[in-house]
Amino acid sequence: MELGDAEILHVARLARLRLTEGELSGVRQDLNRVLAYVSKLHELNLDGVEPTMHVVETRTPLREDSVHQSLSAEAATQNGPEVRDYMFVVPRIMEGGSGDE
Repeated sequence: MELGDAEILHVARLARLRLTEGELSGVRQDLNRVLAYVSKLHELNLDGVEPTMHVVETRTPLREDSVHQSLSAEAATQNGPEVRDYMFVVPRIMEGGSGDE
């Protein structure tokens, strides 16, 4: 399966990328190479091979849960430029929605 310009541009739009004509050619070649490699991997016989996430056993280091003194809401927001009801007031960046600002 090879991707054409329309598919590449669609993926680029989904990724919020703008590609020039020169970049489009390079991206097309790169993505088609990746797809060819994945297609080659599908040819492997994996019967009897257990699925793995890591080739070596890993352990997540865990710490004991313990209660510590935390900051109060007043202390956490005391240096904010604008605070209302112990929350930082920030400028709206999206239109719509309900709010008083």
